[in-house]
Amino acid sequence: MLKNFVGRCPGHCVPVLSLVASVLSGCAPAPEIREYTVESEHDRVFTSEMIRSQFPAIPFQWGVPDSWVVTDNDQFSKMAWQVSLDGDEGRITLSDLPGAAGLVPQVIRWRGQIGLTADPKADPMDGTETVKLDGGTGTIVDLEGEEESILGMLLPVMDKLWIFKFRGRNKLASAQRDSFRAFCKSVRISAGE
Repeated sequence: MLKNFVGRCPGHCVPVLSLVASVLSGCAPAPEIREYTVESEHDRVFTSEMIRSQFPAIPFQWGVPDSWVVTDNDQFSKMAWQVSLDGDEGRITLSDLPGAAGLVPQVIRWRGQIGLTADPKADPMDGTETVKLDGGTGTIVDLEGEEESILGMLLPVMDKLWIFKFRGRNKLASAQRDSFRAFCKSVRISAGE
């Protein structure tokens, strides 16, 4: 059918027909090849100032103890550190939840994580402490189970509940308790939040 049409077509139809034939046959002009050069990154030392510039969603400044080492985040944390003592390792994380998550459910969940049974008559917030920070008010939590402890601070900022959490064996938690509290008390909410 195309052959019959070409025979009756004036000369200016042939280029159009060639284009149509190449499209119908699957031929397409070769894509333009572009070459990019990317400079390699150099090793960087992460400071809290650099972290804030890399992750602007973290609205805090803080002072980190020298013994804490920055480590990989997990699926929930925005920032993570590791500390060790006599072969035991503990993890300190910073994460956030929607503000509606609430303080009490978080403390109850932490109690369960280290095997503390909930007494339905007891106030789950017993043993917590309110601490005034530069720009906000946090709740410090200190929980000790049979083998593990959780030290934490819950800090509502805008529409989020920020969670500072240390989890480790009791001996390590005991050695890190003062450092963790100093870290929590050093937290300052950045301007504009």
